[in-house]
Amino acid sequence: MPKLTLIAFAVTLPLCLLPFIILFTKSFFSEYEIIKVFFNSSTWQAASNTLIISLGCTFFSLLIAIPMSLLLTRTDFPGKKVWKSLFVIPFAIPPYVGAIAWIILANPSNGLINKFLGFDFLNIYSYLGLIWVEGTFLYPLVMIGLIQSLENMDPGLEEAARVAGASPFRVMRTITLPLMLPSIFSGALLVFLGTAASFGVPALIGNPAGIYMLTTKIYMFQRMGSMSGLYQASALSFVLLIAAVIILLINQYLLKNSGQALVSGKTPRHSLWRLGRYKLPTYIFVVIVYLVLFGMPLAGILFSSLSKVQGIFSFENLGVQNFVNVFWEISETKTAFKNSFIFASIAATLAVAWGLLMAFSSLEVVKGKWRTFKVLNTLMTSLPYATPGTVLALGLILMLSGKFLGPLFYGSSLIIIIAYLSKYLNFSYRTCLDGLSQIDKTLAEAARVAGANTPQVVRRIWVPLLMPAMGASWFLTFMPSFSELTMTVLLTSPGLETIGTLIFQLQEYGDASGGGAAVLAILLVLFVLIFNTLVKLISKGKYGL
Repeated sequence: MPKLTLIAFAVTLPLCLLPFIILFTKSFFSEYEIIKVFFNSSTWQAASNTLIISLGCTFFSLLIAIPMSLLLTRTDFPGKKVWKSLFVIPFAIPPYVGAIAWIILANPSNGLINKFLGFDFLNIYSYLGLIWVEGTFLYPLVMIGLIQSLENMDPGLEEAARVAGASPFRVMRTITLPLMLPSIFSGALLVFLGTAASFGVPALIGNPAGIYMLTTKIYMFQRMGSMSGLYQASALSFVLLIAAVIILLINQYLLKNSGQALVSGKTPRHSLWRLGRYKLPTYIFVVIVYLVLFGMPLAGILFSSLSKVQGIFSFENLGVQNFVNVFWEISETKTAFKNSFIFASIAATLAVAWGLLMAFSSLEVVKGKWRTFKVLNTLMTSLPYATPGTVLALGLILMLSGKFLGPLFYGSSLIIIIAYLSKYLNFSYRTCLDGLSQIDKTLAEAARVAGANTPQVVRRIWVPLLMPAMGASWFLTFMPSFSELTMTVLLTSPGLETIGTLIFQLQEYGDASGGGAAVLAILLVLFVLIFNTLVKLISKGKYGL
């Protein structure tokens, strides 16, 4: 086995697989705790809620993604490239920001929509409210795959049907939609898993309504502060882990089969359906849909951040008091920004270095009997990302809270950084592997023939050519780490507050005026938009939304 491959495998195994192995042993070697969990009626109610909300969110996401994907790829709709980016932008924004936005807009007591209408029309604290908020931020999981599938689909199949006299609707029904099915099912599985793994939205919207999901139940067990609670949380987490692995395997199978409907290389352009006189009404409809899905929540957060008293429509009620309060009166704000920046920066830097190591090792074993290790590298990095954050966090707590490792890791910033690194290492690995695969190896070989040693080859050949991929992978890891909540809320301790946990605390407990969480949420949205733009610029449009 190549030495580099052995090193990459040895250092990645404890980071990406060991937490789940320990979670398994703790779950099944504490039989009494498992019995207590699975014979508890509230556990089954949480599982039922998780199933209902995940299925509802999946259906809602498909309802948005399928028609929008067809409209933006198969019609002459104006500005399609811009609208594709606009519709997938919510994917980069943490869903708990959407929860805060819709609480501002549709809470039954002083929601802006209810105040505007003059009566309590909407109640976000409900099953439908959970499905709506989750769906408006997870539908891009379906849409991204569908757009890619439709753009890569062999246009000759549709052209042949049209030449044979089939109408556009029949072509869509008999050719396009059947070829889309693997991508549709794949996206639906990812939305289902994303909803089941979500914590922020169920905690902010579900808990006040008494609608508990598995993730919030795990959080409650873990916060009991006892080994019994920790083991019960572990047992429940293992159920989510098994579900995540099954969904991941099914998704890989679907993606593999969907490749049969796609083509590579140059192909003729797809024939577009002419909207004709329906172009303007369709455009207006799309604008309205986008404003409801994204524009209105963003406006609600902005209005709340500027409101001295929540729910009052008047010019006199607007000001910057909430901004002053957050940045100059709440002492945790500066600490949260500093911690988020430091933790995310360290995790992103380590992820780039580690991702490069794994990418180089994968290229070493592309051929020959060691190719299996490339598959294992991919699996090890994919599993933590596909696994719910609560499950990964609990696995790390159990792994790093023992007699010897506990004093060093548990309750410290190190465990948070390790969690970010493990969760988002997949981004860096795949980006670096993609960048490496596009570089001709003869460049490095020519440098060695000319007398360059390994450090010179790395400094003069690999680093300059890999800089765009390395920069993109750093930002792709930094962005979700900076705003992460699900893992951090389980791992944090006093003095280690981050932006995500501070927003959660302000929304749940400590903000009487209601505008502090909105201030941080609007800044977080701006941060995501700016960094997404930087990723696209650095990678020349290859990465980013």
